[in-house]
Amino acid sequence: MAVPATLWRPGMRVTDARLNAKDYQANTLIVSFTNLASYTLNVTFPEPFPVPPIMSVEIAAGAGSTGRFEARAITVSATGWTLFVLLTDAAEGPDTWVGVPVHWTARMPT
Repeated sequence: MAVPATLWRPGMRVTDARLNAKDYQANTLIVSFTNLASYTLNVTFPEPFPVPPIMSVEIAAGAGSTGRFEARAITVSATGWTLFVLLTDAAEGPDTWVGVPVHWTARMPT
């Protein structure tokens, strides 16, 4: 069970599922595209959340053209989200990525 973590209440039984529960999920995507100024990728959570989570997305490389791009999560739902990578300096024109890691984290709202 990946989500949600259970807040402890008096009288609850200790089970493996409760001990191993987490209120977050994280992973790394390896992104490749050719000659684009923006790119999207639909991502499904390994375990659905009960509500849409709070997302954090980070490009894990700074070499070459990646420094001119930003990444963010859009259309976040309880079951997945869309990675949106966009060029921040349109004067430079489209670019190509090969195997660029993008980290993401999703957590339950508090």
